[in-house]
Amino acid sequence: YRAHCQGDFLGELQLGGDTVIRSFSLTHPIPTHISAIAVADYRDSTHYHTGVYGTYPVTFTAKPAQLNAMVSKMGDTDATIDALEHWFGPYQYDRVGYVLTTDGALEIATNIAYPQFMTGQSVFDNRGLLAHEFGHQWWGNWVTPYNHNDMWLKEGPAEYSGHLVEEWVNGEAAFVDVVKDNHLFVLDQAHVQDNGFWPLSPVPDAEVYGRHTYYKGASVMHNLRGYLGDTLFRQAMRAVQVSRAENTMTPEQFRDGLEAGSGVDLDAFFDAWVFAPGYATFLTQTQSAQPNGNGWNVDLTLRQRLRAAPAFHQDVPLDITFFSSDWQREDHQVIADDEFTALSLPCAFEPHLTVLNANNRLNQARMDHLFTIRNGQPFTALLPYVELRLYADAVVDSTLMYVEHVWAGPDQDQVSWGIDEISATHFWNFDGIWNTGDAFHARLNYDGNTATDLDHDLIDFDETDLILVHRATASDPWEIYPYFTLVPGSLTDGLGSLTIDILEKGHYALAKGGGVASVLDPVTEANAFVLFPVPAQEKLTVQGELVEGGTVLFDMLDMEGRSVQRSTSSVQGVFTRMLDLAGLPEGSYLLRISTAQGRQIGTQRFVIMR
Repeated sequence: YRAHCQGDFLGELQLGGDTVIRSFSLTHPIPTHISAIAVADYRDSTHYHTGVYGTYPVTFTAKPAQLNAMVSKMGDTDATIDALEHWFGPYQYDRVGYVLTTDGALEIATNIAYPQFMTGQSVFDNRGLLAHEFGHQWWGNWVTPYNHNDMWLKEGPAEYSGHLVEEWVNGEAAFVDVVKDNHLFVLDQAHVQDNGFWPLSPVPDAEVYGRHTYYKGASVMHNLRGYLGDTLFRQAMRAVQVSRAENTMTPEQFRDGLEAGSGVDLDAFFDAWVFAPGYATFLTQTQSAQPNGNGWNVDLTLRQRLRAAPAFHQDVPLDITFFSSDWQREDHQVIADDEFTALSLPCAFEPHLTVLNANNRLNQARMDHLFTIRNGQPFTALLPYVELRLYADAVVDSTLMYVEHVWAGPDQDQVSWGIDEISATHFWNFDGIWNTGDAFHARLNYDGNTATDLDHDLIDFDETDLILVHRATASDPWEIYPYFTLVPGSLTDGLGSLTIDILEKGHYALAKGGGVASVLDPVTEANAFVLFPVPAQEKLTVQGELVEGGTVLFDMLDMEGRSVQRSTSSVQGVFTRMLDLAGLPEGSYLLRISTAQGRQIGTQRFVIMR
């Protein structure tokens, strides 16, 4: 066994027998937590990296049986060096080293500890980890947090280093996916796994190594880049490496160093994203456009919504993107703050779609997905980031679809009759450039099974009066949406889905109320109708009785709760109705009969077999 220490290898002295002295020299001071040696029957694989700041050795160290596997998964190391030197400045140590260990990773200067299980992981997973640990050579090693409760000062930039390397290696689209994947995890899990919403500084002792420190830290570093822009972000991060070189740093010193390096006042940014918990996002409250010469003037009012944040964010650089009817695009950047921001912007065309943060400059209390549906291409997809499944029933021509999932409660300024309570935690926005004749439906899952679930406070283990509400724009009143189907697993477990049978543009939210449009009740009750023959072939006969009379809806649903056929009939007293099944494939179905006012008469299963 030989010691593999930090710094430059000076030589080896054999003392005879089983004793050897190996000498190393590390000329830079380091924090004590990264002072370590590695001892085993190790072998080295060394190559030389040449970058903009010179040439130095890169050594991978492992036991003989693992060395080749380690080297094969470390192919992005040179790209990692180039990427992080670009953003943070020159690598300050004399060599780069990774040493395979039995467990765990740690940013040991010149001898990064790297867990041996990673040899069985993907190149993608290795790229994120090797970049994280290498990012620590700047953030944690060269500049170190003064207090452990500010651990995000090193873990946030290190985790974001993996995002930056992904961008360097695979481009902007891959980078955006990594950033959004991380932020969705933060919105969903950081407060759950860390036992609450916390500021990044200071984090309580029990949560120092929690999800806020690492993953919200990375989200906030992305926001810092968004506030400053790429050029100033790079300039400011490099300036801090110089001003705090081989020293400790508080959050206030980090802020002051960034301000000195960029010339930008970052008090509002640190007050909102570092020293306070929670998240903010913005919505278009009102919008109008008027012709002006060869272009248009667009007047907007933005409204800020908060998730577990104590105060509205100030001086937020926000992207606003307009799309024309033929999908021309025009981008603007504005400053938004307080609850309402009034704006007047020029545009070369009349906007038919307005998207906030379309360039993913900021991580906010929202996730979105902007995509194209092509004519003639069957489309059924579980959309990424927005927690729903979309079905395209008819697409006349190519359609630009925008779906937004807002992780903050909607305003409830205007609420129509029959709505008792609207979700205070999230809602959806459907928009886009749709063609006349386009038809869609969607399925939203809800989850209120445990106290930390997004819908728990609204549902509270009672789904009997769960409804879907809708408004065309943020300035319209919330109303009960008439075209939805509730598909609960049980009416008391907090789990289930809502099918939007006819999807229209606008905002949708879960709510409680007395005007249920239609409910697929899993509990079998005495239904007021009978079906025959079952199994059926081409026709299904329904016989029943409706004492009060009126218009009745006959809805056929597949076993996913999706409406596949609807017909109506005016009935009074005893009735017989024959339903055509010719267009439906074999399989199991549900027939739900309800009044036009939403009262459910009953639901029964039947089978088509030919």
